[in-house]
Amino acid sequence: MRRALIFGAAALLASCAGRRGPPEPAPGREEGMASYGVGALTFEAPAGWRASGEPRRFTLLRPDERAKLDVQQVDRRFKGEKECLADAEAALARGSDGLQNLRRHDTTFGGRRAILQEADAGQWHGWAWAVCDRQTQYRLFLTGRSPLPPDVLRAQRVLLSSARVAGGR
Repeated sequence: MRRALIFGAAALLASCAGRRGPPEPAPGREEGMASYGVGALTFEAPAGWRASGEPRRFTLLRPDERAKLDVQQVDRRFKGEKECLADAEAALARGSDGLQNLRRHDTTFGGRRAILQEADAGQWHGWAWAVCDRQTQYRLFLTGRSPLPPDVLRAQRVLLSSARVAGGR
């Protein structure tokens, strides 16, 4: 009985440990960058930004808190890409109240069809991407205080050039 309790407790701790905290980064290809992944999505972001959250929903925060990258794998499963992209469009529209200089359009991200929204909110500028991989949707939000410093603009460029969805073009 005691042995079963010990093994049960160990299994419970192991399962909880696997769900805590953001994903561990790997070294990035670009100097000063780290590689992150969630589901089938991988990308590079600044290695010096502090990560918090959990494996499927996490934030990378610039040390001075003047920029951040929010990443999430949406919990809902979609019937296909068309439904996924329609949901992404609706989610971006719901979050657009109070934004200025709003631009939203179809694009690609990580080799897949996606939607991009770019806008300002007070002294902040941001990009929001929603990308679909068959039944799975990923959302990324990169925001920074204006004027955007060169390292935040570099983070945006590296994010776009490094993002891949497994099986993407």
